[in-house]
Amino acid sequence: MKKRFVPVALASAVAASAASIAVDPSSAKQTIIGFGGGSVYYQNWIANLSAADQKDLFDTAFTGLNLSILRIGNWLQDENKDLSDDVAIIKAGKERLGDHMKIEMSSWSAPGNLKPSGSVNGSAGSTKSDKSLKKASGDKYGAYAYTDFANWWKSSLQKYAAAGITPDYISLQNEPDMEASYEETLFEPTETNDIAGYKQALNAVYDALNGMSNRPKILGPEPLGIGYNYFQKYATELDASKLDGYAYHLYHAGNGNDNSGNNYLNPENFRSPMKEIATAYNTKPIIMTEFCPMEDEPREEDMVGLAHIMQVGFTDGYLSGYIAWELFYGYHSQMVGVCPGAGWDLTGEGKYVCEGTEIKIFPEYHAMRHYSKFVNPGWKVVAASTAESNLKTVAFASPAGDSVSVIVINTGKSEISLDNPAISGMALANAVQSKENGLKSKNVSLASCTILPARSITTLVYRKGASAPAATTCKDETSDANYVEPVVVPTEDIVIVDYSTTTDVSTWQAMNEKLSPVTYSSNTLDGITGYATVPLAGCDQADTTGTCTYMDQLMNVNDKAAEALKSCSSLVVTMRSTTSENAYVNVGGANNSKWVDYEYGKLASGSQWSETKVSLAKEGSNGSTALHFNSNAEGIHIAKIVARGCTTKSTAIAQSYKFKLADDYHMPAKLFDMNGKFLWSGIKSQALNADGTLRLNVHQGVYLLKTKSGIHRTIKK
Repeated sequence: MKKRFVPVALASAVAASAASIAVDPSSAKQTIIGFGGGSVYYQNWIANLSAADQKDLFDTAFTGLNLSILRIGNWLQDENKDLSDDVAIIKAGKERLGDHMKIEMSSWSAPGNLKPSGSVNGSAGSTKSDKSLKKASGDKYGAYAYTDFANWWKSSLQKYAAAGITPDYISLQNEPDMEASYEETLFEPTETNDIAGYKQALNAVYDALNGMSNRPKILGPEPLGIGYNYFQKYATELDASKLDGYAYHLYHAGNGNDNSGNNYLNPENFRSPMKEIATAYNTKPIIMTEFCPMEDEPREEDMVGLAHIMQVGFTDGYLSGYIAWELFYGYHSQMVGVCPGAGWDLTGEGKYVCEGTEIKIFPEYHAMRHYSKFVNPGWKVVAASTAESNLKTVAFASPAGDSVSVIVINTGKSEISLDNPAISGMALANAVQSKENGLKSKNVSLASCTILPARSITTLVYRKGASAPAATTCKDETSDANYVEPVVVPTEDIVIVDYSTTTDVSTWQAMNEKLSPVTYSSNTLDGITGYATVPLAGCDQADTTGTCTYMDQLMNVNDKAAEALKSCSSLVVTMRSTTSENAYVNVGGANNSKWVDYEYGKLASGSQWSETKVSLAKEGSNGSTALHFNSNAEGIHIAKIVARGCTTKSTAIAQSYKFKLADDYHMPAKLFDMNGKFLWSGIKSQALNADGTLRLNVHQGVYLLKTKSGIHRTIKK
């Protein structure tokens, strides 16, 4: 996706427009339960940190955020699971925050012995019924093993309590509507002939937990997204008296807005479906329990994106809580990244994204902090409004009525001068700002007005008894003197194939004689006319008996497409399953018939067209001559394949890769990637080999090396 940067000279030349905000603490709405993030997967990375590094991490994640909800998984589908890593993390949080920090626990899967597949992983089942609960005759709640499932939940909570973990909230199934290759159990809203019902499972779990001394509150139904009435389909079937609150995720918003990364940059997509749910279900607390942008790398834009999404949620969505997916989650995270020595190997060649112990704070950390640090559980959302279209605001008041926090998000490209709101009996006591591509979580001077920089978040904290600021002049204090505005290299999308403009499927080649050839269809399917039907194995290709074996489809590409595969950042494949069952497809590059690299389990939905992103990070400078497709599913339809994030490689640029060393060889220099991300600083001679290529430990590719005398493109071989 193209990044948008406002040049420094332009930004400073734009006169700040004036705006005002009206805040009414007497108009109180829902009560806040909390703000937080997930500690799900990679807990062992944290356990491998030194004691000093763990302290820094926990101080940053727990104390720094004033975290009020930590989401964890119920991993006792494996009865021998070692809980010590989770215990250590929660102990660290409780030591810093006490009961201020609540625990929310979601289950990813029932035990394998309660499922027809015998496995916690969805990849082990060939049909949806394999991935649900197994049938059980005589169960008092229905046709499936609901009683066993409920008893497992009860025994799990008892074992966690014995280990020192007592959840305040539970969700009996994470994303019951989501077919996944990892841990999952499918539930329909109510039971069918093939799949167990969430309604019946909730009844069983509710009854099993009744009478427990430390009974947690139950949230549900926690579907994948809020588009297409998915939440309502579950919620309308449930006995609301057996839920203490509602929960959902945001991985789709409906009306075709199904791309998480796009929705992060267009949060207004969520306003209508959130409001619909709030209007019908605000008799109980509503908590958003998981969402992230699903991007390979954190983006600066996601800071304002998250703050804006939360503003939508706490106003029209009537949310009482918001839990981001990743509090800490390996090196590529939402809020805090952890590298315990050698992180994810993106190249397959032992070249890691991080080497040595690292803890990294990402932009979304600061977005969450503007809420979590200055708003506590028990506070209420109060009325706040502005006529300025680029400002999004939400306000919260303490139970005693002695403090109000006003969060203001400038989503526009120009700074705005805000006449600080007047709140009866209170004065501005603190102001904190975070700016995209600038300083984050910075205290700014107090005045009667506040500069809201372009693409920024500001929290204004009012308290009774505070002295009114004497200053009347406001200024922008969030610019980073060390920040160098990047030179943005234009990117473009390159179409590999689009079957709305071509009927040619002769480029496809079946790599096994059992596979039927690829065919073209001009029929209209869910609004798309023209697509290729690609037959796939339809059986377990890892079957050691040899009855299936591996069967791949190869799509040969022309020279332009091959160039795109080595120069672009990702592929987006518009595809869907040929059956009503979701297909999970391995997709990657190939030279002749040999795989170059691939990504596992890319979704081809059984109910609609899905745009699936495939990273090209490992393609390197060789590229591929073909694309490979491989799956246990019967087949997929492909409408379009587009390469994104492609940099134009003209002859002039190619010649500049190896440049003659200039007189600034011994001057200070900074290295940036082609998206403007700062990577290194030092002396120019330290960065370069004699031929002008990079000697630094970075990935293969093109980079910008900047000194006062100019900007040079260079490469890492």
